[in-house]
Amino acid sequence: MGILGTVVCRTAGAAGMGAVLYDACKIAKENSNRYSQKLDADHFERIHASTRTLEKESPVDNAIQEKVKNFRMNTPIVNTYGKVKGFISGFFNSLGENILPVSFASLALAGKGFWAKLGAWGLAGSLIYTIAREGFGFGKHNPMN
Repeated sequence: MGILGTVVCRTAGAAGMGAVLYDACKIAKENSNRYSQKLDADHFERIHASTRTLEKESPVDNAIQEKVKNFRMNTPIVNTYGKVKGFISGFFNSLGENILPVSFASLALAGKGFWAKLGAWGLAGSLIYTIAREGFGFGKHNPMN
């Protein structure tokens, strides 16, 4: 394979990998926020429900309960855990859904000769399939029918 073929294959692989990683990062960011909000809501609901009653009527116990509730509700640990877990799961779920473009792009970047060409052509075929299916709706079930 000549220098031109190598440049074309590496460029196609880099562009494909860049598109897949961009997609994965955007989806991971959205999933991070969504999962963090869900975890926060569940955490606050549990805290609020557990602090609505007292064992005995006591202003001191009530004050202690309020202080502990405020501390538990304002801790950033739950929010941070939710963001990290949501980001990681969203990133790897997106890579799993795009396994063919990832594998073709990796092959085009790391392969030599025939394997690099196979990766570049596979990436081009994957792009054409995505454009035909998502852009033009070929082979897609229409929800209006």
